[in-house]
Amino acid sequence: MSKNKTQKQSAPADKKKSLSSRIGLTLGKLMIATIFALGIFSIYLDAKVRKTFEGQRWHIPVQVYGQLRTLQPGERVDLNEIAQSLIINGYKKVNYVTRVGEFSHSAERLIIFQRAFDFVDSANHAQQLSIDVVNDIVVTLSVDEQPVARVTLEPKLLARLVPDNKEDRVLVSLEEVPSQLIDTLLLIEDRDYYHHHGISPLGIFRALFNNIRAGRTVQGGSTLTQQLAKNMFLSRERTLSRKIKEALMALILELRYSKDQLLEAYINEVYLGQNYANGVYGFGLAAQFYFGKSINEISHAQMALLIAQVKGPSYYDPWRHPKRAKERRDLVLRLMFEQHLLSLVDFELAAESELSVRSHRRLAKKNYPAYLQLVNAELNRHLSSFTQKSGIKVFTGFSHRSQQLLEQSVAQQLPLLERQYKQSDLEVAMIVTDIASGEVRALVGGRESGYAGFNRAINAKRHIGSLIKPIIYATALQRYQQYNLATPLDDKAITLQSGSGKKWQPKNYDGKYRGQVSLIEGLVYSLNIPTINLGMSLGLDSVADTIKALGYMHKLQMRPSVLLGAINMSPLDVNQLYLPIAGKGYSQKSHTITKILSPKNETLWQNNLISEQRLSGNTAYLVDYALAQVTKVGTARSLTWRLNNKQVAGKTGTSNSSRDSWFIGYDDKHLITTWLGKDDNTSTGLTGSSGALPLFASFMKKQGVVNKIEEKPAGIVVTLFEQQTGNAVTDACANTVIYPAIRKGIFTTKQCLQAKEDKRSWFEKIFGE
Repeated sequence: MSKNKTQKQSAPADKKKSLSSRIGLTLGKLMIATIFALGIFSIYLDAKVRKTFEGQRWHIPVQVYGQLRTLQPGERVDLNEIAQSLIINGYKKVNYVTRVGEFSHSAERLIIFQRAFDFVDSANHAQQLSIDVVNDIVVTLSVDEQPVARVTLEPKLLARLVPDNKEDRVLVSLEEVPSQLIDTLLLIEDRDYYHHHGISPLGIFRALFNNIRAGRTVQGGSTLTQQLAKNMFLSRERTLSRKIKEALMALILELRYSKDQLLEAYINEVYLGQNYANGVYGFGLAAQFYFGKSINEISHAQMALLIAQVKGPSYYDPWRHPKRAKERRDLVLRLMFEQHLLSLVDFELAAESELSVRSHRRLAKKNYPAYLQLVNAELNRHLSSFTQKSGIKVFTGFSHRSQQLLEQSVAQQLPLLERQYKQSDLEVAMIVTDIASGEVRALVGGRESGYAGFNRAINAKRHIGSLIKPIIYATALQRYQQYNLATPLDDKAITLQSGSGKKWQPKNYDGKYRGQVSLIEGLVYSLNIPTINLGMSLGLDSVADTIKALGYMHKLQMRPSVLLGAINMSPLDVNQLYLPIAGKGYSQKSHTITKILSPKNETLWQNNLISEQRLSGNTAYLVDYALAQVTKVGTARSLTWRLNNKQVAGKTGTSNSSRDSWFIGYDDKHLITTWLGKDDNTSTGLTGSSGALPLFASFMKKQGVVNKIEEKPAGIVVTLFEQQTGNAVTDACANTVIYPAIRKGIFTTKQCLQAKEDKRSWFEKIFGE
């Protein structure tokens, strides 16, 4: 009986033991499976972390800069112009220079405390530059009071071309960040950063305690490494799975990389604001976004406000919620003081200060979108889209001063022309190019300043009118044994017939015929009939060859009407054609970009400064001579009073029915192409001389004319020509004119149609003068 009872009692115990054993085995298996799965998942996360962290971590905006200006002793400069450029670049004028970003200016000296920059082949630290001039000539240059042979001024940031992900940031190294900012960031966000391994239970409990004591959230529980993992790899969803991933990734990051590497990544990754459609990431850009300063220029109060934004850039937005932002900033300042990161005096001054954010929140507005369109087009030819997202620096030939003066001229002159000629809806395109380098200094694509739409300077293809004529005459002058400036051309009514039998009877602009004119007169007075006769005798193919030689890259369909400019070109196309004429026969392809640097300052692309000869020097000189006469006695003669007899050259152009008004002109330094017209291609009522020319003159007057210097090539000789025949003759002939000519093509003859009348008295004839 007792034995059976014992057996009955042990049976349930065995069953319980068996059940617990099975449960334990199952749990063990589940644990092993979980550990295995977690291991596999960790390997996956590790690969993901390494791929991102060791590859191209961020898509960094393209930074586009203006002209890199270098000064040397003996160079002519305008200190007022440089001072104005410094103000545009965010420098502050003071009486005594003591801090980075300041400058002082007197009549003969400019002192600049230049910011640190690494925009050239070697990085430059913040340094004090001195420029001394006498009569506008640089006599002494010094850096930190030591004489130097040259200095490079900091270029102005034109724009930041943000990538498709709309994340904007300025990468900074840990060494560039003030130590006080780093100490405060760790104080607020992760005090145990250098003592934990990615996650910190102690930090979670401390944050909870401080938040309860303060009655609000003043400190977060996540470690800085966890925040980095969340920002760099994960979404913002609040789920348990995301927190697990975050913790695992934080551990992986701590195992793989040093604390300093992670801290630097965080400083560049953290989200700190919203610039309209673009997010502001990292302290480097945030300093510029909120205060317009570099990271090492900000004050104690500004530093505290930046760190305050980590908690919530939208909630503590200083423009929308200044009271909240100031409260959070002051809390950060108090903690800095309590932890001896600020002295009492500095704390009181900082706490009493205003927020001092920029007046407008928009950062790096694209003020010059027309110019940037050209930069973008060139950039796409030079680099792949992937490389463009690596944080490259693009340097251009852009001049802020020229651009501002160009826009001022358009704003002033267009309304005047519309009132004077009772027009409306006039549009404009202007391009300023450095003749020697081919660099585009400034560009206007329409009358509206800052308009980012249709760019007429690049994309408007219009009839160029008489701008084609210098190319036809250049074609002739290259045949120096057959043509010279005195060669007579017929100016009589003509009729041309096309292959289909259609007749064309061109006329001069004034409707008159002069019977015969010299070659230079045909160009200077822009006469149609002599030009057509010349072009047809040369052959349309020969003219086409010259057009291509001067730099026109598109397909040409030559017909007689092309000789009067019935060919569509953009202002940029025309600008290229005239560069060799203005450049004594040599030119480069006009361009904006001069150099592209990688984030490590390695040169990815650089424009070579080797100009190509596109026109013989002798021919270029003769065409240039004629175009100078255009501005003195020809169709552009109003420039004599508009520019106070300054030495320039140029050519007017007008298309049929005055639909297009053109003027292209140049001094010794710059070539300026100007077009006026209407988008619907209706008449403007303006010729080249009445429309585009005043715009050119307005700009040149503002910018200042650098008088053209006549440098006669060795192959050019001043020659006496008989007007009727165009032959080179002696001074015994009557009705002569003096022109420069190519020496090899001159064959002087003593025969002439009419000998010069001897007006000496009989006494002078016998005894001499």
